Amino acid sequence: MKLAGTIVRMALAAALAAPAVAAGWTDRGEYDLVMGIRSEASAQKRVELLDRWQAGYPRSELRQVRRELYLAAFEALGDGGRMLKTAREMLAERANDFVGVYWCTLLVPEVRDAAADVLEAGEKAARQLLAGLDSYFAAAGKPAASGDAEWQKSKSSAALLAHRTLGWIAWQRGDLAGATKEFRLYLEQAPNSAEIAAWMGIVSGLQKEPDKQVAGLWYLERAGALRGEGALPDEQRRAAGALADQAYAAYHGDGEGLENLKTAVLASAVPPPDFHVETAAAVAVRRADEELTRTNPELAAWVRIRRQLESPEGDKYFADLRTTPLPRLKGTVIRVDPKWKPAEIVLGISQPDAEEVVLKVSPPFPNTAPAGTELEFEGTVDWFGKEPFSLTVVVDREKITGWPEPGSRGRK
Repeated sequence: MKLAGTIVRMALAAALAAPAVAAGWTDRGEYDLVMGIRSEASAQKRVELLDRWQAGYPRSELRQVRRELYLAAFEALGDGGRMLKTAREMLAERANDFVGVYWCTLLVPEVRDAAADVLEAGEKAARQLLAGLDSYFAAAGKPAASGDAEWQKSKSSAALLAHRTLGWIAWQRGDLAGATKEFRLYLEQAPNSAEIAAWMGIVSGLQKEPDKQVAGLWYLERAGALRGEGALPDEQRRAAGALADQAYAAYHGDGEGLENLKTAVLASAVPPPDFHVETAAAVAVRRADEELTRTNPELAAWVRIRRQLESPEGDKYFADLRTTPLPRLKGTVIRVDPKWKPAEIVLGISQPDAEEVVLKVSPPFPNTAPAGTELEFEGTVDWFGKEPFSLTVVVDREKITGWPEPGSRGRK
């Protein structure tokens, strides 16, 4: 806003410095009317005087300057709607008018439920602003009191404004990838913008990919955590923080780890490559595994093995599994083959009646074991099938415990 205000003041000063009879003024009456606008302190009264100027001199050669004055008065009144309308009028008359381009770019994201034509106007203005920064600034001229660094900073701010608007427009159109791209460009140059962090969080959370949703939690928490320059106003900051905490709890299942995240987000505008948050489902599985490990370690070991074998990386895991002995496991006999000197034993581990593991025993047992016999064993995997699930394990007979003694009826 500072930059556009400077241009407005320069234009007005140039117009008022000209003699009343100079080209540009229709007559002395127009000149006197504008001089009255210049000296009026009340923004509302300036609007009334501008309306008189508009009614009396609708085709004034200074009508663009008049619109700039309208912009300044409407800004003082906080009337963004009329500011945007005026900026669009400026662009309708002169498509490359810098002040119109600037204000249209700035104001479009403030429009609630913006119509398609407003989005189109904002996109066009933002792209014009990006493409014409050098020419706009050259035409405006560098103020004598400003150094190159300050002028360059103003140009960079204008570019950021364009990325902000382009990202917002892409978001409104449902182009979440396009919005993400523009917001990232913004954050690369202005990492402490809580507003863009909040927008980035929402846009990321709306995407289907889990890594995007997790990144969204980072951005939302950062928007609520930032203080100082670039931070949101207190009320908005608290709202952003509450939204971030709710989103985290919904994704993770509870607030575990949230305080650590609130500290971590202050270190970087974007999440680190290894940033990860467990889903509520993953948390439930992990906690169930921990409880099972505490109460039944053999079954817990088997559950982890089977889960990894059935995962998309199951074949790779099986190849690795073949190189090391299995941990000690426990299962229930379902059937044996052959019946009287069994060399193969089919076991259920997760459930006593679900065939999961085939033990290849060497040497064979001299006697059978009835279904329901509970065994513990150690061995090495030999074969694996997914449909139906089956894992073949080579076992030394001495590594099996629980087999009934010859002549006994076995145990269940």
